[in-house]
Amino acid sequence: MAARTVPTRNAARVATAVGELRAQGSRVTKARVAILEVLSTSEAHQSADDVAKAVGEIAPGVHRATIYRTLDSLVSAGLVAHTHLGHGTAVYQLTIAPHAHLQCQRCGLVIDVPQSNLRAVGKRLLDDFGFTLDPGHSALLGVCASCRQADVLQSV
Repeated sequence: MAARTVPTRNAARVATAVGELRAQGSRVTKARVAILEVLSTSEAHQSADDVAKAVGEIAPGVHRATIYRTLDSLVSAGLVAHTHLGHGTAVYQLTIAPHAHLQCQRCGLVIDVPQSNLRAVGKRLLDDFGFTLDPGHSALLGVCASCRQADVLQSV
């Protein structure tokens, strides 16, 4: 059986994440590496089921329950981000830079925005209510520019 090759950029991302696991004193398991490989190959937001299916293709012996537990442990380790989008399931991404998500309630488009864009809002919530915002955990819902434009065109 031929070895699976990962493009250089993805291999570097996986190696960095594996190095961080070791630095934290965590074990580097087949499941963890497979999940990191799957998440490194795409910037897309993937559900746990998507990740499990892809892991099954590159590491067939990894049990589905192990994948779910491992995703949770990688989130706890800060290597993977999990976000709730709208009314759907949670999605996962390899953590590269902290970011928030905007999701269009009409077409479902997800836009990644730097958390710094929400810094002023977070400060205002803290000052006014003593509330600390976690901008990466759930998507902010609204209407994207394309759907707004379509609304304008329909109203003319």
